[in-house]
Parts: sequence; structure tokens; C-alpha cells
Amino acid sequence: MEQAEKTGFRKWLPLMVMALALFIVILDTTIINVSIKAIIGDLHSNLKAVQWVITGYSLMLAAFTITGGRLGDIFGRKRMFMIGAVVFALGSLSASRAHSASWLLVSVSLIEGAGAAMMLPATASLILAEYRGKDRAVAFGVYGAIAGAAATIGPIVGGYFTTNYSWRWNYLINPCVVAVLLASSFVLHETHERHPHKPDVVSILLSAFGLGGLVYGMIESSTYGWLKAEAPYEIFNRHYPLHGVSISAFSLAFGIILIALFLWRQRVLERKDKVPLVSTELLRTRQFIAGSTTVAIVAMSQFGLVFILPIFLQGMLGKDAFHAGLSLLPFSLAVLVAAPLSGILVGKKNVPPRWLIQAGLCVTLVGAFVLRSELSVTSTVWTLVPGLALFGFGFGLAFSQLANLTLSAVSVQQSGEASGVNNTFRQVGTSFGQALIGALLISALATQLHRDVSSSTILPPAVKPQVAAAVAANAESLGTATDASQTATLPKPVQAEILKIRNDAIVKGTRTGMVATIAIIGVGLAVSTALPLRSQRSEDFDAPSAG
Repeated sequence: MEQAEKTGFRKWLPLMVMALALFIVILDTTIINVSIKAIIGDLHSNLKAVQWVITGYSLMLAAFTITGGRLGDIFGRKRMFMIGAVVFALGSLSASRAHSASWLLVSVSLIEGAGAAMMLPATASLILAEYRGKDRAVAFGVYGAIAGAAATIGPIVGGYFTTNYSWRWNYLINPCVVAVLLASSFVLHETHERHPHKPDVVSILLSAFGLGGLVYGMIESSTYGWLKAEAPYEIFNRHYPLHGVSISAFSLAFGIILIALFLWRQRVLERKDKVPLVSTELLRTRQFIAGSTTVAIVAMSQFGLVFILPIFLQGMLGKDAFHAGLSLLPFSLAVLVAAPLSGILVGKKNVPPRWLIQAGLCVTLVGAFVLRSELSVTSTVWTLVPGLALFGFGFGLAFSQLANLTLSAVSVQQSGEASGVNNTFRQVGTSFGQALIGALLISALATQLHRDVSSSTILPPAVKPQVAAAVAANAESLGTATDASQTATLPKPVQAEILKIRNDAIVKGTRTGMVATIAIIGVGLAVSTALPLRSQRSEDFDAPSAG
């Protein structure tokens, strides 16, 4: 009864705490995207090492969020949230002190990622426990807005600190936020399962290494190709030809086999009356799987976009880290407008959530088409605004109701496990979006650069190897830099031709990335047809007994 009598600030304070926690967890998936060059210079590292720091964090969330949800069911979601917050803060502090790429990788991916994997599933579960009916729809509207906007705000925050202070401040702010979370945790109510069971370690390892194999294969495809090896596989300064087959093919096959074994083990455990990491009943729930898959696909499109545009803004338009992040602001503002509007439409106008999700995906699809058409050598920041605004508005409408509609397919007793699986799908989408769309972009960029250099009639044949070396360096830096020292002595017409080739290649690469994004959104729209019009669970209606 006490919970039902809360009004105003006291009523929404738990949501504020959970939203702030979600914000810093999602923020760190993109906060260093515009700080890569600064980190490489400071740590004397290379692009691939820093890329693994970024992807490793998302991969850690994808691999262990299910486990974090199960631990919350066993030991208490509030308790797990607070432990995760402390671990997250320790990882952030360690990252801010890193003096090597390996130190940064361990701090961000392993320590901070582990803390985030404990915090993230607890946030949605605690919201489910705190709110009912229309309040829950509004709460998840805000939750969706934070989830959508935080990743886009990350480059702005990261760019500001990197430009004005140091990239290390991107991690120093996290312990301050965690201190606020811990101080505010008294407003949360503890929830857990009555009959706890230990999570299956073998299942955890199968899912972790399976997802790792898939992500590794996608990332390495830009270097070694998808099936036929474009170069011998190199590791620890040794080369392995692998019979002409790309390491990506082996890694993807390895990942698929392990995920299949993971699913098989869940069924075996249930047949033996043991508790699996993920119940097969949950995986057989059509509404839940359709919702979680849509969540993953929408996340892929968002993080693909956040990966694509900074490359275009820095490589093509010459923006610095801060202004590249600032240029994404129309997307964030549109999400912040659309997501609460979605909650209002569901709560007050009784609009079916599935209609909003599908309408949002259609608007996002239109925004993606507009953005692709706007990416050209004559583009400015302002020409990207309409596409960004449409993409963000559609994303906000769709994503804000997905979590509520997806989790309404399960009982409150399963909410911790279901939240963990749902958040895992989202993080899988995040990792796959960065890995898959990024690999396609980089491959298209490098291919176009080499093709244009080879076919150019203006570049003298004698300088083409020299230019090709500069092109290779450009591709390695994701199209955001060129080695001017190798081309500065060439005649002006040749320099102009090189600049034209570079700009055309960046446009080609980013447009290829947008085509992949469009295809992914289309798949998401198709999958969303399996969702019900609205929640079928009594707790999501304002029945008298709900209070």
C-alpha cells in the first residue's frame, strides 16, 4: 500500500536512480568513440587495440548480463545493483590510470564490464517491481529514452572532455555518478527469488565464448575477408595460411557451434530437473523472443549509425572530436522528444504499443534512407539534420515501448531472468552493430580507395605505390586521417586527385554502412509483426487490485 500512495517526486525517484544507472552504463559504450586518436597517442598503441576496448565492453555486457540477472534473482536485485555499481566505479578508476592498451582493456572490458553486467539487468527488474499500469508505460518510456539517447550523447561528452581536458576524464566521472547512486539506493525495494539456485558455469562459458567467436569473426572480416582469406592469419607475430580460408569463417562457425551447444545444454539441464541459465520456456515464448530480437536489431541500427557518422564527420568534414559528437545532437533530441511521447500515447490515448513500435521503425527507415542520400562530398552538418531527426524520432517511438511489451510476456517471478536475456539481446545488437556494420564500412572504404588509385589516369604510375601506402594508412585510421608527408611533395593536380579519391571512398564506405543499417531496420520491422498489439499481463493495467 505504501508504494501505491507515493506521489510526485517520491513516486518517480526510483525511476530517476535507475535511469541514471542505465545512463552511465550505456554512455560508456560510445564515450571513447571520438577519443581513439588521443588514446592511441597517449598509450603508444594502435587502432585495433583501442577498438577492442570499445567492443570488449559491449561484449562483456552481452556475455554476462544473463548471469547478472540470475545472480540478482538469487541474491537480491538491489544488492546486486549496489555491488555492480562499486565494481563499475573501480574499473573506471583503473581505466583513468591506464598506461597501456592492455591495462585499459582489462579495466574497461573485464572490471567495468563486469560491474555493468550486474547493474544493467537489475535496473529493468527494479522498475517492474516499482511501477504498475500506466505508470509502468511512462517509466519504460523514460527508460527507453535514456537507453537511446545515452549512446548518442556519449560522443559529445567524450569529445568535450578529450578536447578540453583529457580522455581519462571520460572514466573519472563514473565514480562520482556511482556515489550518487549508492547514496540514493535507499529508495529502492529489494526483490529476489524465494528458492535460489546456482547459475550453471558451463552455460556461462558456452555463451561467453560463443558470442566472443561471433564478434571476433565479424571484426576480423575487414582484414581477412568473410570466407576466402585475403591475407594469412597473423597472431603473436606468426602467420597461418589456414588453407586459404579466412579466420572469420572459422571464428563465426566456432561461435555458432558454441551457441547451439549452449541452447542444447539448457534443455538437458531442464530434463534433469536442474535450473538452466536461461529457461527453455522463456526461449519458447514467441512474444518474448520476438521482442528481444527486435530490441537487438534496433540496437544494431543505432550503434551502426553512431559508428558511421563520426567517421564521415571527422574524415570527410574535418570536425574535431567535440564537434563530431555535437553534430549527433539532433538524433538525441529527437529521441528525448519521441520516447516520453510514446509513453503518453500508450498511457492516455490507449494506442497499442505495437503500433508505436512499427510506426517508429518505419520513420527510422525513412530517416536512414534520407541520411544515405545526404552523405556526399558536398554535405555539411546541416544537411544531415533532417535524416538524423527522423532516425532519432522513429527510434524513440520504437525503443521506448519495446522493453515493456517484451517483458510483459513473462511473470514477475521470471522478470530478473527475462530482463537479463532482454538486455543481453540489446548488448548483442550493440556488439554486432559495431562489428558488422563497422567491418562492412571499413572494407568498402579500403576497397574503393585501392580501386580508385589503380584506375586513376591522373596519378602517375610511378607514384601509385607511394599513394597506395598512404591509402593503407588512411584505411587503418578508419578514414579519419591521411599521411600528408607521403603526398606533400607531389604536384598540385596529383594532390587534388588523391583528396578526391579519399573523399569519394569515405562517402562510399559510409553509404555502404547506411545500406546495411537500412537492411537491418527492415528485418526488425518484419520481426515486430510477431509482437502482440499490447501487453496481456494484468499488472500492466490500472485494475483496482494493481495497487
